[in-house]
Amino acid sequence: MNTYDDLVNDYLRAVEQALDGVPASRRDELLADLSDHIAAKLAETRAVASPAPPEVAEAEVRSVLDLLGDPADVAADLEAGAFDPPPADPPPIEITAGRKVGALIWVLITASTVSLLCVGVVLAAAFLFFTGR
Repeated sequence: MNTYDDLVNDYLRAVEQALDGVPASRRDELLADLSDHIAAKLAETRAVASPAPPEVAEAEVRSVLDLLGDPADVAADLEAGAFDPPPADPPPIEITAGRKVGALIWVLITASTVSLLCVGVVLAAAFLFFTGR
């Protein structure tokens, strides 16, 4: 085992102990999410530091874990849903043939109404102009 595994596993064990009252399946899910979050943060940290050595430095791991905070606080945040991923984007609206026809009819009615209003304004202006009123 390397430093990364030791430090992260110790941290995850501490969080797991703090999540003692949570059902096992939910606890496992929360710990897996936290483990992924730690790995992503470490990758982010290493991407900023260039050049990065191939092995993970203890200071980098400790820095990421320190940013997360006390395992008991992290466990409380996990239970409250603070680390839950945002909801997935809704699926795109599927435009079916019926919707296309409905949209086309709406556009035609709108265009016809606007055209009739324009013709009415022009006729009213012409009437006023030619009758001298």
